[in-house]
Amino acid sequence: MGRSFILAVGVNAYRSADIPNLNWAVADATAFHDAAIRGREGSSVRSRLLVEDDATTANVRESLGGWLAEAGPDDNVMAFFAGHGAREMRLDGNPTAGPEAYLLPSDVDLDRLYSTGISLTHELPIARARIGAGNVTLIFDCCHAGGGVGFANGVRSRGIDGPIFRRRQALTNAQLNVAVSLPGGGRQAIGDGVAILMACGQHQQALESDNLGHGIFTHHLLRALDQRPSGAPDAVPLGVAYAQVVQAVLSDTQGRQLPVLEGRMADQQLFVGGSKRS
Repeated sequence: MGRSFILAVGVNAYRSADIPNLNWAVADATAFHDAAIRGREGSSVRSRLLVEDDATTANVRESLGGWLAEAGPDDNVMAFFAGHGAREMRLDGNPTAGPEAYLLPSDVDLDRLYSTGISLTHELPIARARIGAGNVTLIFDCCHAGGGVGFANGVRSRGIDGPIFRRRQALTNAQLNVAVSLPGGGRQAIGDGVAILMACGQHQQALESDNLGHGIFTHHLLRALDQRPSGAPDAVPLGVAYAQVVQAVLSDTQGRQLPVLEGRMADQQLFVGGSKRS
């Protein structure tokens, strides 16, 4: 395997007063970035860490569709995002059209999600098609099911609804939920050698915890990467990591949050730095 391209994005503080701030998304992105590059030779790793004011729409979009496109077929890519996800209705006047999913960079305008957010529904497939690496893993610690559910002290959701979605929801009792899927239903054709690991399912919330100092999903993902014995290969089978993370997240959230893994993963690996354990 050739070089590793690591992109880690984290946003706690949003410029828009309409978007509640988070506490631990920056810690998630920073810790993931550090775990991915720890102890590795500089020539084998290229990395970007975008947090807070650096995690703008322009920077995230260019990193996904431009910088990561420099990876070749022998390279591997991991792109990580921690922050708010959003769902919003389309503006085509179709009352039966499903909502679309967005990642929210730090400078996003909630009233202009279509132009200032990162669309998982439309932009992600385009960006993914531009990445020529043979092993690509996209990891999202956010949700796209709104943020209207109350949680215990020290626990908060990483999801928010756009204004059009909130108006539509007020007029109907229908369940309007979204994941990384097509607007009319069905899944994106994400291709061979590509996997998408999401913190929760489409009807759920991605939670962060003050007790853990991280998103609950990221906390357990980092533990799965760090608990390898000394001398273990710097590649973790994605399916093995996922199985460990699922059980831990389900236990910590009393079954309210189930991480989701999509893609064809026969040989999919997480190429990470050395374990913290000795």
